Amino acid sequence: MRVVRNEKAIEVEAGEGIDLVVTRPVSVPFEVRYEWPAAPSIEGESVRFVRLRIESPPPDVDGGATTHHYELEAAKPGTARVTLAARPASPAAAGQTVVLEVTVRSPRAEVPLATLVRDLVATVAGSPASPLEIARRLGEVESDSEGGVYVRPADSRLKRAIVVKRRETGGLNDVQLQLATPGALRAAELEALWGEPARPPQLAIGETKLVFRPPVPAGAPYRATVSLTVDGDESGPVTWVDVIRDAP
Repeated sequence: MRVVRNEKAIEVEAGEGIDLVVTRPVSVPFEVRYEWPAAPSIEGESVRFVRLRIESPPPDVDGGATTHHYELEAAKPGTARVTLAARPASPAAAGQTVVLEVTVRSPRAEVPLATLVRDLVATVAGSPASPLEIARRLGEVESDSEGGVYVRPADSRLKRAIVVKRRETGGLNDVQLQLATPGALRAAELEALWGEPARPPQLAIGETKLVFRPPVPAGAPYRATVSLTVDGDESGPVTWVDVIRDAP
């Protein structure tokens, strides 16, 4: 489910869920109160409304805000405009309106994991996108901190994704992918792309690292190094993939 807060436009695949989140303060004078609608207004047939979930603030919180989750479904390729127009409690209350432009694309064919890693190498080496923007391409952002962005991947073959930030600048450091099924990606698939990997000294008991050095993409300002974590020795299954941004 794609969680949307304070975004004006998004792009999703057909069949994907959307959670449009808005809040309403609780402890405010009546004359400035407003209420969100029971359902959004939707222009276009590419998005349909599923249900509304309302979360009240915890009872031990003085004041706080009520959170409204408008759950939507990307029904078919095309575009749609979703509008939430709050109803003011009095003429003195300010109008609150949220408009979300949604582009729904056809589901992409599932590419081999080796191709996914190859494309991620190009992104890490050459994309000017921020860590948060890269994370959103991978799936639903669960948390964003100074250290990195944690993602629930849209690709079911991945269990977890972490977009790690550089401590000094907040820019991209590396992207870590945990495989949902160990061994779903084989080291031999990357060896076919980039040749035999390097074998650094073992850093942790019970796991092995294999390091690939893909060529720098044309015009890219960085180089990307790919590190595989293998359970046990080299014959064991791959469990993690780490694509690291390096100087060219």
